[in-house]
Amino acid sequence: MRFRKYFKRMMLGVAFSLLTSSFLYSQTTLGVSGLLNSPSAVMSPDKTVKIGGNFLPKQFTTDIWDYHTFNFFINITFLSFLEISMNNTAFDLWNQNYFSNVDRSISIRLKALKEGRYWPAIVIGSNDVVSTSSLLGYAEGNKYFGTHYLALSKHFSFKDNIIGLHAAYNIPVSVHVMQRFPVSGGVSFAPSFLKSLNIIAEYDSRDFNIGANVLLFKHLYFQFFMNELKYPVFGMHIQFTI
Repeated sequence: MRFRKYFKRMMLGVAFSLLTSSFLYSQTTLGVSGLLNSPSAVMSPDKTVKIGGNFLPKQFTTDIWDYHTFNFFINITFLSFLEISMNNTAFDLWNQNYFSNVDRSISIRLKALKEGRYWPAIVIGSNDVVSTSSLLGYAEGNKYFGTHYLALSKHFSFKDNIIGLHAAYNIPVSVHVMQRFPVSGGVSFAPSFLKSLNIIAEYDSRDFNIGANVLLFKHLYFQFFMNELKYPVFGMHIQFTI
């Protein structure tokens, strides 16, 4: 019991230091709850901690990365309505033959409305909230993932299978974020025989993606999908409650 209290305080301290010492950075691929790469209004349970990373092909990232890269993140859900994620995406120095330095970014999500029987859940979110070139608004500097969004999610049960409908309106706040259409969204399907599995098809405001994620043994999360239906993106994280 004493160790649990100590560990909880330690993790909250880590989260606080990340928030106060870093300039900021969407969806599961960037360390926050969502679909594959499109926002959703699904939130993790209160006090959930996620630590993991993703492989990101160059076709998937913004134009600043013209090479394959990876990221790593820590995500904490405070209370039942606030989620904060700290993400680091690696830069490379090929002339020195190693990856060096990272882009640090923070995403924040607020649940405005909990899902009910007749209405969807609503979440307001922001990625790359602050950068060195812009505190909150539009940026031309290192705000590589700057986007604000409003997301809605509604789930239906059919013969014990869970079908989710998700939509979001996205507002880029960075010259680096390119989108073809501001509305994104998708469909998720959790089969009755394995409800921790989610099969997802989505449009992320730029491309169509299809894939799946699964939570095993309540702590191990794996995700794999095909960006533009042809480029593999995959990642994993561990999650636990404090």
